[in-house]
Amino acid sequence: MAVVGLQWRSRLFSPTLALLLSAVAGLSVQAQEEDGRPASEWQIVPRISVGTTYSDNIRLAPSSEAESDLVLQVDPGVSVRKQGGRLDLRFDYTAQGLLYTQQGEAKLNNKLLGSGTAEFYQDHLFLDVQGSISQVPNTSSGQVEAGNLGLGGGSESSFATGLFNNLNLGLPGSADLFNPIGLFSDIALTGDQTTATTFSLSPYWRQNFGGWTEALLRYRYSQTGFNQGSSSDSQPSASDSDIQRVELNLKSGRRFSQLQWSLDYSRQQQTLQGNTDDASSQSDGDSTQERAKGRVDYRLNRRWALLAEAGYENNDLTTFQNDNRNGSYWGLGAIWHPNRFFSLAGLYGPDVNEIVAQWTPSGRLNLEVRRRDQAVGLSPGVHWEGSLDYQNRYSRWSAKYTEEVTSTQQLLSDGLPTLDDQGQIVVVDGPFGLTDQQFLRKRFETDFTYQRGRNGWTLKAFSEDRQGEDDTSSESAYGLGGLWTWRFAPRTASFLGTGWERDELSDDQQNDYWVSVIGLARVFTPDTGGLISYRYYRNDAEPADQGFRENRLNVRFSMKF
Repeated sequence: MAVVGLQWRSRLFSPTLALLLSAVAGLSVQAQEEDGRPASEWQIVPRISVGTTYSDNIRLAPSSEAESDLVLQVDPGVSVRKQGGRLDLRFDYTAQGLLYTQQGEAKLNNKLLGSGTAEFYQDHLFLDVQGSISQVPNTSSGQVEAGNLGLGGGSESSFATGLFNNLNLGLPGSADLFNPIGLFSDIALTGDQTTATTFSLSPYWRQNFGGWTEALLRYRYSQTGFNQGSSSDSQPSASDSDIQRVELNLKSGRRFSQLQWSLDYSRQQQTLQGNTDDASSQSDGDSTQERAKGRVDYRLNRRWALLAEAGYENNDLTTFQNDNRNGSYWGLGAIWHPNRFFSLAGLYGPDVNEIVAQWTPSGRLNLEVRRRDQAVGLSPGVHWEGSLDYQNRYSRWSAKYTEEVTSTQQLLSDGLPTLDDQGQIVVVDGPFGLTDQQFLRKRFETDFTYQRGRNGWTLKAFSEDRQGEDDTSSESAYGLGGLWTWRFAPRTASFLGTGWERDELSDDQQNDYWVSVIGLARVFTPDTGGLISYRYYRNDAEPADQGFRENRLNVRFSMKF
């Protein structure tokens, strides 16, 4: 298994990428010496966690087939941080080593999430780099680990993962000690796990033309691969892919006062590499998306402005042809600002109409709702988007609703990396299986956190619907959960949480997942800590042979250097 891990690492950390990161770091140091910017130190924190997990159903099988096991776990890892000068870098890697004493099996799960931004030429030339290695479900109908619940990929927050793996215990150093590994980190032997790797490289150029025009030219290359070093017994249900995207954005500069304008163009091409067994599927998910849009706002007075918008869509999605219409559109409208807290914009034309409302009564509350009906583009028709963010001294409440036509590869590529409220990187995976088909994704998620004194509360809810080109490929999932943490001593805290999720899958299968966890954590020193937790996990499935129950006890000791 160690050889498998080395193979994964060699793919992601190619000589080209290693030289690239070295060049970025070298340029950053040189830039700090040349322009006199304050230098910031590199933060390199090695860590190791050792522990044991007992499960009375290690394969998440029906009760009559349940097998218990005692799993020994060793998780060495490293976190790298660099911010300042011309380089901003975040990198987290963990090698999760698991030994199953009863099953006679061993495996190594590589977990990596990282991103970096380098400034090559001051205020003009930049480079973004992102990469990840994670374990994801291969098929929707397989058994799903609790850590994969609620997050359909490419989301800004998570459900079970965000509730239980990223614990805000209020203890010194607890985030670095416990969160990089998590409580539900792919220990179960489901036989349906696939290792996914992503890497993206994006250089871009910013230019200001004398205050008249601001320009951004960006190129992005991303690669997604599956199943190398996988723990699954079957081939993945999605192909490796390459995605190339070019963007050009022009907008009015500071010299414009009454007139504001913008021009946007993008072209994206996704190419599949034919990793699946079916040779005919090698080109099924290949797609090209091309868009151009121009917008002009002319302010009449403090309350009113006129607006005009025109655009063109030219898309070719081989697995979403029925819901795709190419062509141009245009519309005219107005913007109303009755006061500095509220705005309402309306646009109407032969092939498009839109209304956008925004309310910001204070710096603590922001609400925006958008309804757009467009006759051309991907999935023509009415689409909604909305976001809400409210925070005060002790709490924060956020909600978001989005609709988009996307793919498994696109979600994995776009969703990296994600940071929680503590600045920790969280994993992007989910209960939905892999596929080469494009789909319309509708997702709502809401998150409420309250922290006062020694007590903390977190509540989360989500709903996600994926609609394919036909009804047989549509799936949905929704759920909610809560977590309470209590720091009852300066170095000791407890946590108690529960969650529920329902999955309605395309093969007439329905899963009702229930998960509860209770635990105790103690930080012995700022660099060492221990944790003990108990988890109950159940799936009431239809058909019943997919159901299971599991009790799991976990003890671990963590140290950072």
